[in-house]
Amino acid sequence: MSDFREDLKRYRNRKTGAFDWNEPSLIVVALYRWGRWIRSLRFAPVRFLLNCVFVPLYGFATCFVGISLARSAKIGGGLRIDHFGTVVVGPGVVIGKRCTLRQGVTIGNRKALDDMPVLGDDVNVGAGAKILGAVHVGNNVKIGANAVVLTDVPDGATAVGIPAKALPRKTTGGVLHA
Repeated sequence: MSDFREDLKRYRNRKTGAFDWNEPSLIVVALYRWGRWIRSLRFAPVRFLLNCVFVPLYGFATCFVGISLARSAKIGGGLRIDHFGTVVVGPGVVIGKRCTLRQGVTIGNRKALDDMPVLGDDVNVGAGAKILGAVHVGNNVKIGANAVVLTDVPDGATAVGIPAKALPRKTTGGVLHA
């Protein structure tokens, strides 16, 4: 439940302070959290009954909104999906806290079913970016629009291009900039 509270904070309107309940992506994020909770239930008959409601509801929401978050993906609190549509997070993917995904993002396997990416905390993924294979994306990373990440990206870097390359970090007066 605390992860969903963190998600809600990321959907707060900066000007009014109210939640953006009309954001279609928030519906899918909420359903993803509910699905993860259902999977954690130990009493099989209750889990079965809740799944009978969850599966068609989630399937409809996924088709309607165009966002697919696999229930077996591990996503930290504070997920924000800007500009809904064609976002796919595959099964087994790990995403840290306070990450932002934009439209057209795919995060999943490249060759084998178990070669899934791991994203750190505070990762900002640009529109159309693809993160594929058993790569590790560090904390505080920016992935540029339409980048194709096939290799590891260190903490604090900015990855751009096809295939993506991490831009060198710059320092100005002792302050590190990406």
